[in-house]
Amino acid sequence: MPRHLVGCDNISQNMKRNLTLLLAPAICLLTSCSQDINTLANNVEPYAFGRNTLVRPIDQSVSDGSWDMPAGLTGPKLIVIDTGLQQAKFYVGNRLVGWSTISSGKAGHGTPKGTFKIQSKDIDHRSSTYGSIVDAYGNTLVENWSRGMSIPRGGIYKGAEMNFGMQIVGGIWMHEGFVTSAPESHGCIRLPRRMAQIFYENTPVGTPVIIK
Repeated sequence: MPRHLVGCDNISQNMKRNLTLLLAPAICLLTSCSQDINTLANNVEPYAFGRNTLVRPIDQSVSDGSWDMPAGLTGPKLIVIDTGLQQAKFYVGNRLVGWSTISSGKAGHGTPKGTFKIQSKDIDHRSSTYGSIVDAYGNTLVENWSRGMSIPRGGIYKGAEMNFGMQIVGGIWMHEGFVTSAPESHGCIRLPRRMAQIFYENTPVGTPVIIK
């Protein structure tokens, strides 16, 4: 092969290699970097705060949570929901930047386990399955209504508030709600209002969520 063609081939290979290195982050982003997410999940510290969640009486809400994300911190985001500890933890890279007490699904309405991604977000989402029935003046006719129950004549369905809603899978959302640090929901992940808002504002659609 002529010498100048060998040189061109070497240049071509070098260019390809450099181009691959330059495009790797973009390709990784487009393919969701599932392998990197799994690696990240294996390297985070799920019990970094080393605390036991205090379970409160069913009529007493809790507001435990903390957020400390340094300015300029970058890296893949990951939410780990521990139904055993009743805590949600937020990671950037392998750094734990926030946590919150939660209430996950109660018996018969268990929260699904596995690896998911945030499907959509809705700041003032309302349930299409659970809520109440009110009249034309807003007076409550049926307080705890669920799909399948009859609706009194003149009744209007009013879905339960799920503010700062982030859809995980199907009808399972992470949202603001009443939290006792014990399983109380119909499968959703409830967070205290302050932490629900912080998680919502820092979680883009597509963020991986591991529920265990």
